[in-house]
Amino acid sequence: MCIKLSQKKFKIDTVNKSKLHYQFILKKFLEYLKGKELSDSYIYRNKRETILFFNYLLNNRIYNVSKLTNEIILIYIYSLEKYKLTNKYNIVSKLKGLFRYMYLHKLTKTDLSIIIPRMPINHNNKFPHTIWSSDDIAKILNSIDTTTNIGKRDYAILTIMIYLGLRFVDIKNLKFENIDWKMNIINITQNKTKKYITLPLLNNVGIAIIDYIKNGRPNVNSEYIFLNNKEKFSVKYDFSYVFKKYLKLANIDISNKKYIGTYSLRHSLASTLLQNRTPLSTISGILGHTDIDNTAIYLKIDIPSLRECCIDLEVD
Repeated sequence: MCIKLSQKKFKIDTVNKSKLHYQFILKKFLEYLKGKELSDSYIYRNKRETILFFNYLLNNRIYNVSKLTNEIILIYIYSLEKYKLTNKYNIVSKLKGLFRYMYLHKLTKTDLSIIIPRMPINHNNKFPHTIWSSDDIAKILNSIDTTTNIGKRDYAILTIMIYLGLRFVDIKNLKFENIDWKMNIINITQNKTKKYITLPLLNNVGIAIIDYIKNGRPNVNSEYIFLNNKEKFSVKYDFSYVFKKYLKLANIDISNKKYIGTYSLRHSLASTLLQNRTPLSTISGILGHTDIDNTAIYLKIDIPSLRECCIDLEVD
């Protein structure tokens, strides 16, 4: 009996030590990512995938990263077959970064990141699938009950997305100091790219923000303009669910839409600007792209406009 109790105690102690071991690595890994000034959403995704991987190791009685082998990693990657290719690619890419970190900080003797198989995904084929018409946009905005506080907030947020193309992560981080009311401009540093951009404070956008601040925003002392339950939006908050709610209220047919997240609003803005013959460099500046090639993806949307933009080469 004593022997059995000792073995059981040893097993419990081993598991607890292993949890602390993995928690310590996770903590240091996240601090490392934060030190590189990466976006909060990117760091959160790394945290999520790392926790899933470490739980997998614990469940399979692998109690220390020094025990990791090529076979263990490949078996884990194989277990991801249930995910879509893009999701699997994102998970694996996060693991690659984790393994590289562990090797550089001497937690593993070999660089396990080099055994990560290349995923058969072509990023060049990723282009917007969903473009909302002006009628759709009007229906979406009209579906919002702006007599309520939340309605005023959501209306202002969606107006910013639709007419300025800002990502939700930048809108939820928008502070009062970012808006210059005298110059009618918004100055922000994008969370994703760390690029500093200046956008015009359009009249309809300004009116929507003012209405929320004066008549809908909770009366709390916060530097952030948009709040959720009197506090700043959390990292995990996904505004796409709110957007989909208004799509349903607007009775918009989405059966033929391949993507209906809030990013589709950025795509729609890019398409509208292109149709209005806005130069690609200007569109790139508005969307805050660090590389104009990223903006060029949107050119696949509007083939008729592209044809009109073609010029004949003069040959002597």
